[in-house]
Amino acid sequence: MLIIQENEKPFYKEVIKSIIRNKSYLILIFLFIMLTSFMYFFVQFSVDKNLDRLDTITQYGGTLSEEQNALLVALRSNASLASTFLLCLLIISTFVIYLFYKHYFNQHQQEIGIFKALGFKESSIIKAYVTCTFLFSVFASLAGMFLGWASSGVLLKAYTASFGITDVTRGIHVIHIFYGVILVVIVLCVTTTLTCKTFLKKEAALLINKSDNKKENRVIAFVSDKITSILPSKKQFPVRIALRKPITIILSILAVGASTSLLIMSVSLYMSSNKVYQSQSAGHNYSFNIKFGETYQGKSGDYTDTLIYLETPASIYMANSNEPLLHQLVGLSETGDGLLELYDKYSELLSIPENNGILIGPELQEIHGLNQGDIITLSISGGSYSAVIADVAVNAETNHIYMSRKQLAKWMGIAESSYNGLFSNNINSTVTGTVITQEERLSSLEKDAVSNKMSAVINQLLGIVAGCILIYLVLLLNFQDSTKEMLTLDLLGYTPKEINKMLISIYRPIFIVAFLLMIYPSIAICKEIHKSLSLQTGDYIPFQTNAFILLGVFIIIQIIYVLVEAAFTSKIKTMIRNETARQYL
Repeated sequence: MLIIQENEKPFYKEVIKSIIRNKSYLILIFLFIMLTSFMYFFVQFSVDKNLDRLDTITQYGGTLSEEQNALLVALRSNASLASTFLLCLLIISTFVIYLFYKHYFNQHQQEIGIFKALGFKESSIIKAYVTCTFLFSVFASLAGMFLGWASSGVLLKAYTASFGITDVTRGIHVIHIFYGVILVVIVLCVTTTLTCKTFLKKEAALLINKSDNKKENRVIAFVSDKITSILPSKKQFPVRIALRKPITIILSILAVGASTSLLIMSVSLYMSSNKVYQSQSAGHNYSFNIKFGETYQGKSGDYTDTLIYLETPASIYMANSNEPLLHQLVGLSETGDGLLELYDKYSELLSIPENNGILIGPELQEIHGLNQGDIITLSISGGSYSAVIADVAVNAETNHIYMSRKQLAKWMGIAESSYNGLFSNNINSTVTGTVITQEERLSSLEKDAVSNKMSAVINQLLGIVAGCILIYLVLLLNFQDSTKEMLTLDLLGYTPKEINKMLISIYRPIFIVAFLLMIYPSIAICKEIHKSLSLQTGDYIPFQTNAFILLGVFIIIQIIYVLVEAAFTSKIKTMIRNETARQYL
């Protein structure tokens, strides 16, 4: 497809020269494609080989240690996050490529019209631009892969420091190289092809005369004039300039939406780890959790200050899902004088429901949509039983359901007084079961939180970098389109600062409006990503946000805007100093 014929080489050289003149655009696009590839490989290089090793251990009947289990959860979480990064950033990169070529074609209509008039086929013109996209997307993706490989050692060191596992290794599967390089290149080349085909449908004469462009400009000018007529006279000129560039406004909304989503998700990932830790620490007032290897009847006379329980694995079947969920059913008779206190979302103490009533954890409500009063089917010891959700215990252990011990024993077909575990604050010197101390339990919760915090840091960096690139691209698009207006204002005696205020700073209120418009979609996207991460990793990752977080995200975006705007104030001074008005008017 990309083979160049000898007679096409001069034409290709001319196209490449024309594209290269837009070096500011190309640098930004190169950086964004490289960022897309880098964020994927940065995570994936630290995941694949280590995940293979842990999976091999379980496949051959081995048992993972507590540290290895925690690492496994972290690896699965990061792998899912890497795929999410790739998908989201690839969508944005595709849109950026589309905007670039749409802007480029509008600026070079006469040039392309001449190509068509000289007899160059549409396929040859398309191939020339696809070749340009192919070259810089390949280089950008490979650069991102190399940087990802070099930087993945940071995550490996974090795994070692957090989980105490020293034999973590760097590596990747071939299929993931395909996703991070070849798939990215294919998608961007296809986008270029479709954009070219849409534009090249116009006749050569229309392109040379810019007839369609003039018609489009008249419509946009009419709409912008109607909107600005209701504004104060001082605001009409800059607002009219901004509204006559709808692509720039769309890109502004995209830039703010992408940055807002990434920053909200990063803070939420960090807070979710603290949320799980705090909720599963509250109400669990026992020092020891003793799990026996067999079932006993009666009372635990050998232990004092205890709460006995009956525990068994169960599969949950729901109407909206074909796959069962694996949970632990815990049967209790009482709360044991405060050893285990379960609370609802209003911090009210819950009692153990009778008969077939159950208390579920918040993950079943948030991830799977189960609510109070819903009926689910539980599969226990080969039998199926219906259970009614009595309430949601916000401090329930992840993947645990609580119910009446008497009812659970009945379902299991054993004596009502049966138990196979207990919570206690005292322990005998000779214990016949497995003992989990409070320190061990809290340590496990802390390790589960590590992967979320690492993901949060990655997201924060990604949000800030992506925000800078996209906001700079928005202002660059406006800057290049407003060159004529800037030089005209300079001739009229306006200073670079005043010109910046009239033509560049006008986008600040647009960014504020874009932020307000994108708050709800960004939160909805983040909720779905959290839900997806929880489903893929089997680990509960609750979504967390509040007004202070949103205010912080807004301030960060404004800081990015101020820094980028300052760079353009300097750029205006340089342009006025180095260029003459005659070149543009």
